[in-house]
Amino acid sequence: IMPSLVGSEMCIRDRFMIPPLVESVIWAIVVILVVIIIILVIYLKILRNNIRITVRRNINYRKTVEENLIKFLYSEDEGILLSNEQKKLIKKFKRGVSSRRKRKIISDTFFVLSQEISGKMILTMHKLYEEIGLLKYTTKKLKSKKWNIIAIGIRDARRFNIERLKDVIVDFINHPREEVRRETHLYFLELFGYEGLSFLDDLKVPLSEWDQIQLLGEIQKIENHLILDVSKWLTSDNDYVIIFILNIVKMFNRLETKEILLTLLHHKNVNVRLKAIETLTHFEVAESKYILKSKFAELTLREKVASFDLLAKVASIEDSTFIINYTTDENFEIKHKSLSILKRVDKNLYDKLEKKSEDEDYNKIINFLDYSYGF
Repeated sequence: IMPSLVGSEMCIRDRFMIPPLVESVIWAIVVILVVIIIILVIYLKILRNNIRITVRRNINYRKTVEENLIKFLYSEDEGILLSNEQKKLIKKFKRGVSSRRKRKIISDTFFVLSQEISGKMILTMHKLYEEIGLLKYTTKKLKSKKWNIIAIGIRDARRFNIERLKDVIVDFINHPREEVRRETHLYFLELFGYEGLSFLDDLKVPLSEWDQIQLLGEIQKIENHLILDVSKWLTSDNDYVIIFILNIVKMFNRLETKEILLTLLHHKNVNVRLKAIETLTHFEVAESKYILKSKFAELTLREKVASFDLLAKVASIEDSTFIINYTTDENFEIKHKSLSILKRVDKNLYDKLEKKSEDEDYNKIINFLDYSYGF
């Protein structure tokens, strides 16, 4: 029995024994992996150290730029174009501009400080921007084939009020990338005020809601809104321009555009019509209700609801006959608005309505209105 047990144990050992060649390969792989891990750990430590050094260098250089810039601004000698101190500082800035890393720090620092000064100093800084060669790099960015570089170039031109690049930047009004268009539109508006809105004449592409919000924010900063004439853009071929201008009309209460607003109720674009109704509702233009009532059957559901929002402000007893037709409308909003308006403008007719119906929504609205008005 014993010899047979020993033999079977040796067979099992032989079956699971790893060949010497395979064992060598496994150990070689293990060694290689250990070496790779060690190299990566060392590389990461070097990388982190380099990042810390770079950050520290950037901080130190930013401080140097700030100090030199302040020195430059306060080193003017009356009657002299450039003082000796300013000429020395210009040479230092020029050396820094030749480095891409330093050039970015100089540009960013110039912009930050330009937000903290005013008057003649801003003009001095803008001249310095050109003198040290930053304008040359801005112009170069505008010639790039990469959209993000173009956007940065336009942003730089906007930040430093470089009006001379207007004829170059105008070509980007309808650029395929929204980011480039946004910078272009802001450039014209920030540098040229209301005159800068002329870019709308050539705009063929959409204006996103975010773009409109940004532009409206910039327009609010401009003084003397009375000189703004937006009438021509209310008849633009670009529907997005019309919607944008309608926001301006509403924001600055340009009621003199009323006649054009009324014509927009017939516009082919439903979004323009909706914006026109919203604007006319804001001004409480009673004439608009006659147009909307006459074509009510043709309106979309959103336009019908918006029309009742208008009637809620301008309806009178003469509209009762029209309004009562929609007190049982299948749309809850229209039903609620019509009953509410009717009770306000013609309570006698409202009181004659049936107070109970198979329509549960109708019953709830009636009960709510009667309770709210202390019926």
